[in-house]
Amino acid sequence: MAGPLTAVERFFERLFERPAARLFQPRVETVQIERALERVMESERRVQARRTYVPTIYRVLLNSADAAAIDGDMGSLTTGLAESLRVYALAHGYVLLAQPRIEIGSSTAVQVSDVRAFAEPVVLPSVGIAGPARPAERVPPRPVSSPELIGEATAVFAAPQANVPRAQLAIRAPGGPVFRIPVRAGTLRMGRSLDNDIVLGDEKVSRHHGQIGVRLGMLVYTDLGSTNGSFLNGSAVTEIALGPGDVLQMGNSTVTIEPTS
Repeated sequence: MAGPLTAVERFFERLFERPAARLFQPRVETVQIERALERVMESERRVQARRTYVPTIYRVLLNSADAAAIDGDMGSLTTGLAESLRVYALAHGYVLLAQPRIEIGSSTAVQVSDVRAFAEPVVLPSVGIAGPARPAERVPPRPVSSPELIGEATAVFAAPQANVPRAQLAIRAPGGPVFRIPVRAGTLRMGRSLDNDIVLGDEKVSRHHGQIGVRLGMLVYTDLGSTNGSFLNGSAVTEIALGPGDVLQMGNSTVTIEPTS
C-alpha cells in the first residue's frame, strides 16, 4: 500500500497536470497587445457631428527580448492586430477613416512582458464648406459676480461663449436633483474644493477631481489624479472625448452629456 505523497511529489504532480501551453507561453501574449491597442483607441476617440472617430495609425513598444521572440512572425502579427482593431471599432460603432496600421518596435525602457501602445491623433474630416476643424480657442473660465448655486454644495461660474459643442451637462450630486448647465468655452474643473468651477458635495469626490474642456471643437474629460478615479459609462478613464449620452461618474455624482439644439 502506497504511503502519503511527499511535498516534492505533490509539487511535481501539480506541475505535470498543468496544460503545456501554460508552462511554455511567450513573455507577451497577443491578447495583451490587443487590449493595450483597444485602450488607446478608446482614449483617443473623437466625436464630430454625433459620429465617433478613432485613430488608424498605432505604434506598440515591447521589451527588446519580447520583440526578438516574435520577430519572425511580425508581419502576420501586425496584420492580425490591425484586423482585430477593425472588428473592435465596428462592434462599437466607431468610424475608421482608413484600415488600421500598426508598427511594433522595441525599447530597453519597457519592462519584460510589458506593452506600451500609442496612437496618432485623429484627423477629423472637413465639415461642410468651412474647411478642416480648427482647435477651439482655450479661454480660461471667468467667474461671474454671483455664482449660480446648484443645490447646497455646487456652484458654477460662467465662461465666455465661443465655438463649442451644442451640449449641456446634467449634474446629479448625492441626494439632490439634476441641474443642467450649458457647455461653455474654456475648462470647467470639478471637485469638492470651493475653488472649482463645479463644486460637488460628495465625500467620495476628490478636492480637484477632474475637468471638462474643449479640444478641436469637442468635449474632453481629464481626470486630475483623483483618489477614487473617474468612470465613463462604467469604464475607468483618465482622459477621453465625450459624446451625447455619455455618463461620467465621479464618486457618487454623475455628469451626463446631453445634446442641445
